[in-house]
Amino acid sequence: MKIKKILCPTDFSEASKKAFEYAIFLASSQHAELVLLHIVDQLHGFEAYEILALTPQEISQRMEKHAYENMSDLVDQIKGSIAIETAVEHGKPSVQIVEKAREVKADIIVMGSHGRTGLSHVLIGSVAERVVRHASCPVLVVRDMYQQPGTP
Repeated sequence: MKIKKILCPTDFSEASKKAFEYAIFLASSQHAELVLLHIVDQLHGFEAYEILALTPQEISQRMEKHAYENMSDLVDQIKGSIAIETAVEHGKPSVQIVEKAREVKADIIVMGSHGRTGLSHVLIGSVAERVVRHASCPVLVVRDMYQQPGTP
């Protein structure tokens, strides 16, 4: 089986950075194209007063700009060694990842997992788990290697 296109969603966490490293390795060894995706879903990086002072459109624009800046930093790390495309989508992460994989005809999705367990997993859910259940292609989930010692 030949891998031609890899989708790598990122939230810029340590887990997703580790998944990005796997995706680069896989893309390089398979001579595949890599699609780096970020989903704008929640308000990160804003102080409470900023949220109250900005319109929803301004917040969305700032979040999108921030996402492209972070992705640019990631792309600069690989210095053109593989073909890479970046995209920012808005919506529910698991839904958008599955839709983007279908849209770009991804052969595999390589994504990180925060490795939450117990109550936090039940309350928050797992984006990776939902993607695995609904994706039309294989999904490689890279576990967060920076978990607390002693956790499963």
